[in-house]
Amino acid sequence: MEQKRSVYLDFLRVAACVLVVCGHVSASFIQEIPVEELNFKIMNTFDCFAVLGVPVFVMISGALMLSERYEENIRKLYGKKLLRLAVLYIFWLLFYNTITFIEGGVALNFENVKQEILLDTLLGKGVYHLWFLPMLISLYFITPFIRAFTADLKKCLLFLGLYFFFGILIPTALLFEFPYRTIVASLYDRFDNYLFMGYLGYYVLGHVLHEFLPRLKGRFLLGIAAVGLLSFGIEVYVCNLYSERGGELSTILNNPLLLTAFLSTTALFILAKHLTYRRERFWKWLGRYTLGIYLLHPFLLGLGVKFGWTTLFAPAIIAIPLSVVLMTILTFIPVYLFSKIPGVRKLI
Repeated sequence: MEQKRSVYLDFLRVAACVLVVCGHVSASFIQEIPVEELNFKIMNTFDCFAVLGVPVFVMISGALMLSERYEENIRKLYGKKLLRLAVLYIFWLLFYNTITFIEGGVALNFENVKQEILLDTLLGKGVYHLWFLPMLISLYFITPFIRAFTADLKKCLLFLGLYFFFGILIPTALLFEFPYRTIVASLYDRFDNYLFMGYLGYYVLGHVLHEFLPRLKGRFLLGIAAVGLLSFGIEVYVCNLYSERGGELSTILNNPLLLTAFLSTTALFILAKHLTYRRERFWKWLGRYTLGIYLLHPFLLGLGVKFGWTTLFAPAIIAIPLSVVLMTILTFIPVYLFSKIPGVRKLI
């Protein structure tokens, strides 16, 4: 029987969706603001926080898909879930490539349609956010093999230790200068570290925290919150510092696969698991529409820009949160309406 849903996972799904929208909103016009201005620093702060959205989504998937209580055979996994994700990917590539084609004013004929819509779709060209779907497909493909060891906490911790060292810590350190950096980089490049890189670690981490993390006491949670906030503060400080030094936006630590984001994401997941929630049905209901919001919001964001919307209409501390709320709501409305249409709901 499929495991009972946990309300905190539904809450995190909504939070991750809002964070993704926040990232795209905050990054829209940040390069038009001088790096020394307070507005730039505030906008960059929102952008650094938003980077937690995708890893949270991946951790939720790991918490659900890798559980022993989630019984699903390989045929159902590959024939149902993976097929649905593949259809979603192709459909939304076609959607955005068609929009780009129309906006480009290219002559409507078979050759142009074939070249700029069909061929671009087959080549995987499309809007920036759709990379998430093939990444998730890859994780689902290897899920049956990962389940072979995820029931054993010791093996999970061993994998996560290797992932943290090879996939998070060293890549973060190599961004900066330190004694013997060239030697460390040379040694690191000699090994095939791809098994311990990318989002696979977040996938397993979500499972471990969901299945094995005991209920923590208040002082431990305060410590975890402090580590998360400190990591986030370092990320913001370093990104702003390097932006000022270079005279343009620097995203040196604004990356979910680096140490600061890893620690902040882990802290967010743990803290969310320990919160007390009311209206469980509301979070479950709202969580159903997060994928649709994720897929559709860049279209409405681009539409807003065409009608003159920017995040420069007010100080960033006001403009960014207000724009994120409005964009999320405006995207939710068509997603909700389309979800009521049979056949369409599977695409949204």
